[in-house]
Amino acid sequence: MFGQLAGGNDLVLPSPASGPGTPASVWQRQVAAGIDLVIAVFVILVPLLAFDRIVLAGVGEEGDAVWQLVAVLWIGAFLLTYSPLSTCRWGRTLGKRVMGLKVVRIGSDSRISYGRALIRHLANVGIGLVPVILIANVTSISTGAQRQGMHDRLARSVVVRTR
Repeated sequence: MFGQLAGGNDLVLPSPASGPGTPASVWQRQVAAGIDLVIAVFVILVPLLAFDRIVLAGVGEEGDAVWQLVAVLWIGAFLLTYSPLSTCRWGRTLGKRVMGLKVVRIGSDSRISYGRALIRHLANVGIGLVPVILIANVTSISTGAQRQGMHDRLARSVVVRTR
């Protein structure tokens, strides 16, 4: 046994299969998340800045509470719609589409429901807020056979390649 370990062959992870239907790599998923993050910044910030400049231009300090309420509602609406609706409707967000990825139920090629997509998305947001958990999540995506993160396991989903 020690001889096998010293040779290094047992310590190397097998190369994952590639092509449509195979689990997506952590790098593909990260690039897709980056694209979605850029979209989120524009969709959230541009309307809020416009609201601040146009609607609240002459209001003064009284407008701060209104702006904060609008900001919370707008961000909440975005969190509840963009990723969950895109995932349950088309199986992917725009970032995943660009990267050739799709979210499906484990053991099938069908999309997940809105409820599962919402659980998946909110868990992913929560995971991103705690660095130690985020590192564990990326590690599980990198090393697991199905390349599932914690949020994928909660939603019983897997991210696969479409091309």
